[in-house]
Amino acid sequence: MSEDAKQISAPVLSGPERAAMVLRELGEETAAAVMREMDELSVNRISTAMSSLKGITPQLREDIMLSFASDLGITAIGGDSMKFLSRVLTNALGENNAKEILERLRRNERRSSFYLPPNTDARTLAMQMAHERPQTIALLLAHIPHEMGANLLSFLPEPLAAEALYRFSNLDVVSPSVVKELRDMLDELAMQTGTGGRRVTNLGGAKQTADILNHFTSAMSENVLGAIDERDAKTAEKIRENLFTFIDLGKLPDRSMQILLREVPADRLAPALRLVDEALRDRFFQNLSTRQVEVLKEELTSGPPIRRSDALVAQSEIVDAALKLAGEGRISISAAEEMV
Repeated sequence: MSEDAKQISAPVLSGPERAAMVLRELGEETAAAVMREMDELSVNRISTAMSSLKGITPQLREDIMLSFASDLGITAIGGDSMKFLSRVLTNALGENNAKEILERLRRNERRSSFYLPPNTDARTLAMQMAHERPQTIALLLAHIPHEMGANLLSFLPEPLAAEALYRFSNLDVVSPSVVKELRDMLDELAMQTGTGGRRVTNLGGAKQTADILNHFTSAMSENVLGAIDERDAKTAEKIRENLFTFIDLGKLPDRSMQILLREVPADRLAPALRLVDEALRDRFFQNLSTRQVEVLKEELTSGPPIRRSDALVAQSEIVDAALKLAGEGRISISAAEEMV
């Protein structure tokens, strides 16, 4: 058998080869739109892989598209995404094969999901998790809302909370025994409360870990992050890069900024603005009255010097106020995330 005629199996394909196959199945227009969003190196790698793929069997095409669908986590996302995936698979593999793959995904998702009893509060979860392994707690953090995760950790001993959050930030492949532990614990909780549950899915990582820390008080966030830093400085740095900071307040929509400023005591804003540049100060000034701006500018230029630590405390208090308002649904901080 010639080299070109050999049939390729899914496990031996590289990442670029898998991406090339998916893009080829999606069609020229979609593939072009996707590749326009990639960096030059990725485009080159995928283009090279696409030009060299040979020996693709119908079974391999189906396996790759099934893997693509699973990677999307599509059954846990919602109806719109499921409709999108259905169209993609139908165009690529035909209606019958698409239906078979979607049904297989639903069966797999039913087997692998965790069920969290409705109305479960963080304190109850903390009582259940207090004697569990940190890896099990990390897996739970990946399957509950981040605000609940932050509250859960606040009820745990700080060393355990820090270790669990570190494990969560590096959560990737989880051993079956840990999955079983969490499923058994949630099943027990469901029986105790006499309720069913809601299916929840999520992932770990630096950004998700930062989202949880953003719901902590600044002091607790720094303590936990400090513990992670002592263990793994690189992971801690990745988390810090995703934390919501005082500088991010400058990206808030005007309406959210105005609501926040109404909640901030007048004597805390001037110290907080001592450490920032003129551009960020202007963002605050734009959402204050002329009189308030005059008073602030006078204090910033003519007021007595203050300690840097006092300015940082003032900034932390304002960030805490913003996160509290966001948790109450009164402002949106998601709009402050960088758009790329």
